[in-house]
Amino acid sequence: MPDLGSRSRNLLSRRLLWSGAFCGWLFCSLAAWWVAEHSAARIDREARSAALARVEVAAEAVQQNMLRLLEAVHGLYDLAQTRQNLVAEHRGTMAVMLEQHLASVAEAGRFGLLQVGVIGADGWLAWSSVPGWDRVYLGDREHFTVHLNRPPALFVSKPLVGRASGRWSVQFTRPLQSLTGGFGGVVVVSIDPLKLSEDLALLRKGTEGSSLLLREDGGVLAYSHDVGPLLGKSLGAKSALFQLHSARPAGSFETVSIIDGRPKFVGFRKLAEAPIIVCAAMDVESEMAATAFVAPSLRVAAAAFAALLLATMALGLLWLDRRRALRDLKRARRENEAAMQRLSQSDRMEALGRLAGGIAHDFNNILQAVLGGTKLISRRSKDAAQVERLARMITEAAERGASVSRRLLTFARRAELHATPVQVGELLAGLHEILSHTLGPSVQVRLSIAPDLPPALLDRGQLETVLINLAVNARDAMEPMGGGQLTLAVSMDTLAAARAQAAGLRSGPYLRLEVADTGIGMDAATLGRAMEPFFTTKPKGKGTGLGLAMAKGFAEQSGGMLVIDSQPRRGTIVRLWLPVPEIPVPEVPASGPAPGAPLTGQGDVAEDPAEAPAETPTGRLLLVDDEASLRETLAACLREQGHAVLEAESGVAALAQLSAARHIDILVTDLAMPGMDGLALLDAVRQRLPALPALLFTGFAGDASVAAFTDAARSGPFAVLRKPASPDAVIAQVGVLLAASRVHGPQQDRRQEKACDA
Repeated sequence: MPDLGSRSRNLLSRRLLWSGAFCGWLFCSLAAWWVAEHSAARIDREARSAALARVEVAAEAVQQNMLRLLEAVHGLYDLAQTRQNLVAEHRGTMAVMLEQHLASVAEAGRFGLLQVGVIGADGWLAWSSVPGWDRVYLGDREHFTVHLNRPPALFVSKPLVGRASGRWSVQFTRPLQSLTGGFGGVVVVSIDPLKLSEDLALLRKGTEGSSLLLREDGGVLAYSHDVGPLLGKSLGAKSALFQLHSARPAGSFETVSIIDGRPKFVGFRKLAEAPIIVCAAMDVESEMAATAFVAPSLRVAAAAFAALLLATMALGLLWLDRRRALRDLKRARRENEAAMQRLSQSDRMEALGRLAGGIAHDFNNILQAVLGGTKLISRRSKDAAQVERLARMITEAAERGASVSRRLLTFARRAELHATPVQVGELLAGLHEILSHTLGPSVQVRLSIAPDLPPALLDRGQLETVLINLAVNARDAMEPMGGGQLTLAVSMDTLAAARAQAAGLRSGPYLRLEVADTGIGMDAATLGRAMEPFFTTKPKGKGTGLGLAMAKGFAEQSGGMLVIDSQPRRGTIVRLWLPVPEIPVPEVPASGPAPGAPLTGQGDVAEDPAEAPAETPTGRLLLVDDEASLRETLAACLREQGHAVLEAESGVAALAQLSAARHIDILVTDLAMPGMDGLALLDAVRQRLPALPALLFTGFAGDASVAAFTDAARSGPFAVLRKPASPDAVIAQVGVLLAASRVHGPQQDRRQEKACDA
């Protein structure tokens, strides 16, 4: 019974599985058919939209041709009006000359011009360019009577046989003014509709479409095919064309042609200069032939997909047992992998324990050497040779400890700041070579570099990245314009107090970088969001939306700002203001500092202690450190060199010492301290003693921001020493800063005395 029950359940499960598979196949097949039909309909819509766009372009070409004709008609009207005035003023000779000129224009026959005539105010033909013309009465013609009771405007008549020329013609007429401003007659410019139709046919040569000129009431003026049967006829005001043109002056639609009864794409434009509608038509069947195969192909593909899906599902069901076995095997494999991961995690924890134990062992050895050496020095203080040997041993142990800490920082990947003095003009010149070859031949890269620019204190790699990102954005913006010009410019700019305060910056000198392009620009809405993170107008996959946000962040972190100026179709200018240190900062190589080497500004290598002056200048020092042992040791070393040292264990205590002292030459302080840190203390001290030299200690330069180091470097001589630093390095760097302050700030002592007196 248990076997029969299990077999029944398996059979039932299999039947349910087959039924479910069939329902799934049916659903997927119907979905594939729906997708095929939907895609075919979408492609058909897109093809029809493209055809309607093309027929609108064709209508625009016909419109431009008619505008040239109307321009010629207006010119002939002006000449006829001048002739009318000359005749009225009895200046016959000049009038005859104008008549001869008008006759020569009509004889040339451009635009199908048959004649130029003047109908007098009495309705009789007063003059015609047709040789041997007869005086006939035209006062009953529509193109004359229409001007008697309407404002002066151009009128286009139905095609008719001219009484003066004896040929089919379309009359373009405008009223003449007498010398007194009254009605002086009508100027008639007769155009041959057959020649006008030939011009339309030439305009559509090489295409299967047709062109048509209509009056506003539907009367046919010209047709690019056989126009003869249509002359004098009207298409009817109830057609789709007239319903649309009454609503808008231009457009396109699909309809059945009244002329040949075939489906057509029709584009039309109503001329503002004349009561004429220009039309262009394309045969729907011909235009859609290129995509006619799409719908049948998609249906075949849907049927093939359904058949393939059915075969795949059948094979899958036949191999169900095998798949179940494989699933069980995969489950066992996953359990085995989970066990291996747990074992690996255990191994990692064991390795971490060994690493911690090794570090503890190394530091215990170092501390043992230091403690043992100090004990022996205290016992053998009178033995100079032993003291010197033991001191050397303690120094070597401390250096081993510094090496261990450096390896740990490297392992943790806590990189130091990389701001260096950078000649921005030279950097732009180098980028010019790169960008000229990478942006493509359609983009011209131009440089504009002001002379004698000072270096800026910033991260060179980040600036290069920002400029390259901006150049790529400019290239993308110029692609729709077929290319253009990219300008990289740098110059000096001084921000006054009011302007700097409005921008949230300090007043003073700045380098102004400009990246300008001649691209499509941005409208106000896009410009307002341009610097938002992840905002982009580029197609999906071609932009992250982080370029301008990163550029803005770089400018602000460097102590400057970024501004974008852009207008649609007029390009974009991105401007960056970067601060210039007020105290000259020496340019240094790109290699990083060694342990204990001094750092200036935001972490640049200062003068090597080995290259310090032989006679180190001395002065009055304020030494601040929360570690008493370090402070006492360093103070003793500095006093041995002749410096007068004031000690303080915190920033608050240092400010109290400063208030009591009449004068100090340099501040030496730890960067990371409880409460007021070293940079905050330096800022408070320099408010009392402007441009005071300062030396900061730190075990990691990331304890402060780039902007904070920039501000410190701009407001006076400044250097940073990375711990651990030898006393000789400290003494040498103090001497360098004192010497620099006495060279670059000869009035510093007087300013300090005034500040202390205040």
